[in-house]
Amino acid sequence: MPSTHTQRYAISRKSVLAGMQFLGMNAPVPLYYVLGDLRVLTPAEIMHYIAYASLHFSGSYYLINSHNAHRFDDVFGEVGALPRVQERHLRWAS
Repeated sequence: MPSTHTQRYAISRKSVLAGMQFLGMNAPVPLYYVLGDLRVLTPAEIMHYIAYASLHFSGSYYLINSHNAHRFDDVFGEVGALPRVQERHLRWAS
């Protein structure tokens, strides 16, 4: 969830580093950070936004503006589209 006062996400530096290493070893596999309010960012987007972001005073977290994140449905599709995919899969499986 973003901060109620600043509308920024606190994203762990270690989490972003681990995500970038995962992508380096598993290149075709997409990686997404789904945040508490169901907004989505990728490690590459976070790395891009840190040039414009603040670093938490402890140095352990990037503070990313919440307006940079994407809506969950915009990234993964609407909920109503899922049953049609399942029906098609069931027809192929039988």
